[in-house]
Amino acid sequence: MFAKSSLPNDPNQSRLTCVKCLLTCLLLISPGLSAYAEDEDDKNDGFFGLGWLDQTQAYSSTKADALATQLDRFFGVERSDLEAAYSSLRLIPEVRWQEGEQLDTRLRLRGRLHLPRVDERISLIFSEDQGEGTSYYTQNPIFNEPQSTRVNVEVNLRDQKKSRLDFRIGLRSSLKLRTSMRYRYESPLSESMSNRLSETVYFIDGKGLGSFTQYQLDRSISDNSLLRWSTEYRYEEKLDGDEWGSSLAYLSRYDDSSGISYFARVGGNTNQNFVGLYQVGIRLRRNFARPWLFWELSPGYQWEKLTEASTRDGSWFTAFRLEMAIGRLN
Repeated sequence: MFAKSSLPNDPNQSRLTCVKCLLTCLLLISPGLSAYAEDEDDKNDGFFGLGWLDQTQAYSSTKADALATQLDRFFGVERSDLEAAYSSLRLIPEVRWQEGEQLDTRLRLRGRLHLPRVDERISLIFSEDQGEGTSYYTQNPIFNEPQSTRVNVEVNLRDQKKSRLDFRIGLRSSLKLRTSMRYRYESPLSESMSNRLSETVYFIDGKGLGSFTQYQLDRSISDNSLLRWSTEYRYEEKLDGDEWGSSLAYLSRYDDSSGISYFARVGGNTNQNFVGLYQVGIRLRRNFARPWLFWELSPGYQWEKLTEASTRDGSWFTAFRLEMAIGRLN
């Protein structure tokens, strides 16, 4: 089942949240728009900030590392923005549909704004997740707590070639404190294979302590395609059981403006003696009209079982997204 809407249930509050997101985005990006326009024509910089493929090669030691970073950038994987060495924002209107349910709309804002005049290691983070999100498709449907865009101050405590350590602090919409510490380690296993482990430990006022663990294994299939296995585990003091998920995804780019991914995943709860969800689908993504505009379509099918006594029900689902991606704001 899809994650619940990130917007509040009350319609008036939903509209207010959307307006706040738009105003925040406009206020933050307006000082950098002129600089971005100048950079757009600079072929050395390239789209979305920096000739990112060249910089990727500088930091990646294997073919698998470089290809994974390239595909993460194109498909808009959340962690690719949140670990970028430059400022970037993505504004994403989204419509979701699931068989037997009403349309679900949301407006998402995520990314990173560096604050070099304050300190090179301090950034503003716009994020929705408890850890770093899932791989290449929708927000984890097993971790089905309603998500809303949060603004956090992040301090990078350590950033080395294979590892990174960050501390975040922010306020939720109810003015409750949220802090987290996130560690990430990645290294090549061979020329065509790499692995990545991330661990986030967090505290949310009113909910207590929690942790989100994710392990990923990437294998390059060709110069433009990648196979990724990912597994996730989440613990939280007030959760009824721990939540887990595992997925397999195949990603490929046709050309500079289009790509496709196929995914299959399972997930459940440690309190259940059965698998709660099976899901398969595809994700089509294409750049159009402007270098910073994308559309994305993600249809699929799922089989869900809510209780041990209930039958497993199947249903179709799909999501359509538009994305405005703005990079290199500083």
